[in-house]
Amino acid sequence: MPHPAGAVQLDALDPLAEWRLRALHVEGNDALATSTLTGAMTTRPRRWFALWQPYPAFDPVAFRTDLDRLEALYRAHGYYHARITHDVELPAEGDAVTVTVWVDEGAPVHVTSVDLDVAALPAGLPDRDALRASLPIAPGDVFTEAAYDAARTRLRTTFRTHGYARVDVTKRARLDVAAGTADVRYTVTPGPPCVFGAVRITGLRDVDADVVRSEIAWREGQPFDPKLLSATESRLRGLRLFRIVRLDEEPSDDPRVDVEVHLTEAPPREIRLAVGYDTEEEFRGLAAWRSFNFFGAARQLGFTARVSSLRRTIAADFLQPHFPTDHSRFRLIFAQEQQDESTYTVNQSRLLPRVEWNPTGRVTVYGYYRVEVDLLSGVPRPVRRALPGGTPNTTLLSGAALGVDWNATDDFLDPTRGWTTSLLVEPVGGGLGGETSFLRATGEGRGYVPLGLGFVLASRLRLGIEQPYGGTTVVPLWERFYAGGINSVRGYARRRVGPLAWDDQPIGGESLTETSVELRRAVTQTVGGAVFLDGGKVRRAPTDVGFDDLRLGTGFGVRVKSPVGPLRVDLGFPLERRGRDASWQIYFSVGETF
Repeated sequence: MPHPAGAVQLDALDPLAEWRLRALHVEGNDALATSTLTGAMTTRPRRWFALWQPYPAFDPVAFRTDLDRLEALYRAHGYYHARITHDVELPAEGDAVTVTVWVDEGAPVHVTSVDLDVAALPAGLPDRDALRASLPIAPGDVFTEAAYDAARTRLRTTFRTHGYARVDVTKRARLDVAAGTADVRYTVTPGPPCVFGAVRITGLRDVDADVVRSEIAWREGQPFDPKLLSATESRLRGLRLFRIVRLDEEPSDDPRVDVEVHLTEAPPREIRLAVGYDTEEEFRGLAAWRSFNFFGAARQLGFTARVSSLRRTIAADFLQPHFPTDHSRFRLIFAQEQQDESTYTVNQSRLLPRVEWNPTGRVTVYGYYRVEVDLLSGVPRPVRRALPGGTPNTTLLSGAALGVDWNATDDFLDPTRGWTTSLLVEPVGGGLGGETSFLRATGEGRGYVPLGLGFVLASRLRLGIEQPYGGTTVVPLWERFYAGGINSVRGYARRRVGPLAWDDQPIGGESLTETSVELRRAVTQTVGGAVFLDGGKVRRAPTDVGFDDLRLGTGFGVRVKSPVGPLRVDLGFPLERRGRDASWQIYFSVGETF
């Protein structure tokens, strides 16, 4: 290892002096990334962009502990021969030192054998070879503590999922560090097949025990399944009545598994006041009141007021759990809303009964019926001429809908892995009444793929069609598809992708295609960056979906994590300007683009 001239060791530092850290370098590492090593250390330099901050204090005692921590980290990853040394470069003047950590990784320890000892493999479980193949540790792998422990967890989970709640799994590893080998053995004692026993509930004060029991996902005597424990915990948290929810299995050798539900109640009512901003809605405000146990039985009643430059809404909603079936919930929503767009103002009075069902914790199936009265005004004459029959002053809408949402991401607010998909079909009018008839179908998919080195590739595709029928020849102006803007095709102003009237005003369309690709990377724990390419089109014909003739926008942005989601600033450039479009657009908002 090359050592800089003038470098010293920690023992050579004046113990009475106060030192600061100018820079920290790591050299010689290959198996573990520099970010992994520095992330395990408490000694950290000033962030590269924070030039206004002073250099942080350098504590030799804490740094020595960091060196020990790095050796332990290498051992955990199978590098038992790793040696960690250091140099401290003293400045010619001042008190800011430069520290270099030198790594000699050495050869790793490899797994030579993985044995699985199960005295009698119960029926219904995979055979030994299949169980062994499913483990995250195999001969030839570098021996890591994470994989060694994860294999034990995988075996235990497999047996518990098949009803063996009392399974015991022990692990043993025989390491020959000098030879670089590790022989691994797991011993499984399945125990008896189990069923659910009694449920005991503790911690209730104002909430009735029947409310809790109605959310239990199993029946007494039913075969044990740990997924039902997770489903029950998720249901109880979803009631918003409890701050703490914990389910414990009573320890015993009995095949009947009794479960104790520990609960700590939350306040039964909530008041929310919030403000926000984005470049389209500008400043927006929210005030809401909600009761989570309205007249008991976990019924909910809420009132919400929202205001921005584009929308003003007052809404009331009521939720009745376990209706009309034990596994569904019923909502009744009434809303009075005003929308102010550049081409119209519409006042809407809406009543919307809705039924929701969650077959799993990540899938929601729903259906609703909406009846609303729409009062349209402020439509420019060129827009009325471009949409004959599509700008009625007063309209009664009546329609039903069926939809499904599926979220398989790792984080609902800021996902980095997984996917989501949604589909909605909504017939309006026809046999459902109302004064206009059309069929709308929309679908959207989003995907998130980690690429390594901190990069995440995010993508989105949204398709929509609307088909008038009966006596209706055109979908009403406020019900049409629009594209362009902050959460659509960046680089273009709001609703500037799609058909325009002769005065350059958007009139929307009856088919929609939107797609986005975004490459994201965290720069620090709270700040990240992104580059994106968006595309979209809106057409007047219902069948004109597809990827031909897309209007494209590209740009880059900054993301700052916050408790309410990422703060976003995006700068977008249209690749094909139209009319009086600007050559760039800047967007600011709270929440991820997709």
